Amino acid sequence: MTHQILSAAAGHPVTAGDIAVVEVDRIMAHDGSTPVVARTLEKHGLHQLAAADRAVVVFDHYYPATTQAEADLQSLAREFAARYGIPVHAGRGISHQLLPELGLVAPGRVLVGGDSHTCTEGAFGSFATGLGATDVAAVLATGRLWIEVPEVLTVRLGGRLRDGVSFQDAVLHIVGLVGVRGALGRALEFVGAAVSDLSIADRMKLCNHAVEMGAVAGLIGVDGTSERWLAERGADLGAMGLAAHDPVGATADLHVDLGTVEQMLALPAKPDNVVPLAGARVPHVDQVFIGSCAGGRLEDLHQAARELDGAAVAPGMRLLVAPASAQVQELAMADGTLGTLLRAGAVLLPPGCGACLGRVGTLRDGDVAVTTQNRNFVGRAGSSRSELYLASPAVAARAARDGRISDGEGDGR
Repeated sequence: MTHQILSAAAGHPVTAGDIAVVEVDRIMAHDGSTPVVARTLEKHGLHQLAAADRAVVVFDHYYPATTQAEADLQSLAREFAARYGIPVHAGRGISHQLLPELGLVAPGRVLVGGDSHTCTEGAFGSFATGLGATDVAAVLATGRLWIEVPEVLTVRLGGRLRDGVSFQDAVLHIVGLVGVRGALGRALEFVGAAVSDLSIADRMKLCNHAVEMGAVAGLIGVDGTSERWLAERGADLGAMGLAAHDPVGATADLHVDLGTVEQMLALPAKPDNVVPLAGARVPHVDQVFIGSCAGGRLEDLHQAARELDGAAVAPGMRLLVAPASAQVQELAMADGTLGTLLRAGAVLLPPGCGACLGRVGTLRDGDVAVTTQNRNFVGRAGSSRSELYLASPAVAARAARDGRISDGEGDGR
C-alpha cells in the first residue's frame, strides 16, 4: 500500500530508500502548531500558499484557552487561517478523530499533519504522517512533500481476543513486541483476517500507535467496513484501489495471535514497557484519565461505563473523561454512557486532548495515574515525579473504582 500510494503521489514508481517529492492531498495543523507555521511562512516571506485549499486547522490541544498566552496563540492562528481561507474547527474534538468524521480523510491519498499522531488516519488506507511545523509550512507553500520512501514492516493479525480482553490490550501487546524503535523510520502495514473483524475505532487505535513504535505511518487497507463508513461521510473514494485490504496475500514480518493476548499494562515511563496486568502491583492510584486520540472514542467510553455502572469512584479519586469529539460526546449522552460515568463521579472535560498533555488534571509530585492515552513519558502529564500507566478503558475504569490497579478478578474492591 505505502509504495503504491507514494508512487501515485510522486507521478512515477518509487520504492524504499528513494527520495521522492509527492503531492499532498490534505494538510492539518492544530492550535499548537499553526502559530509556528504562520511565523515560519512570514519569516521566509512566503505569502502565496499553493495548498491553502487543502488545509484545515483544528483547535484541540489548548481549547478553550486557560491562559492569555494560549488565547493569543489561538488569535494568531485564527488570523492566519482567515487570511488564506482555511477552515478552523474549534472545540469540536481531536483532529485525528474529527477529520475522518468530516469526510476529510481519503484512502489512497497522502495526508500530513502538524502532530505526531496524524498516523491515526492510516486506518482508512491513507498514507498519513506527522510533520514538524516547519515542514507543514513548506507543504502549505508548495503543496508537495519531500520524503525518503520508507521500508514497510508488515504485521499480520490472526485469532480472536478472549473474553475480558480489549483491543487496546492487543495494541499495548504489539507495542511491547515491536518496541519504541522497532519500526523506526518504517511504515507499518497491518494485514490479516483479524483486521477485517476490527471496528473503525479499533483500526484507528492501532494506527494511532504506529508512531509509538517509531514508524512514520501505519496503514490498514480499505475493506467493506471502512468503505461504507467513509462513504457515509462523503469521503473521496477515487483512489481506493491503491489501498485495498489484502487479508491473505502479504508476507508478514510479524505475526500476532490475538487469542494469546492478556489484559496488559504499560509501566512508566515508555509505551513499550508492557507487562501482563495479572503480574502488575500498583497498590494506589490518584487519578484516571479516559480519553485522548487513543482511548476517547464511543467504544472506549462504553467499556469504562460497563465497569462503573452502579458503582462510585474510590475516595479521593480524580476521574477525568474527555470524549474524542463532540459527536462522540453527543452519542455518549444519548445512549446514557455519560450519565453512568458522571453518576460514578467522573468529571467531564471538553472534547479534545484533555489531560493527555497535563494541561488539565496536571499531576503532582508523587501522583500515580492510569490513562487510556498513548504516551507515559516522564513529565508527560505534569510532574516529572509522577507515574503514568497506560491501560485499556476497562482497566482504567476499575482503577478509578478500586483506587488501585486490578485484573478484575472478583469484585476488585
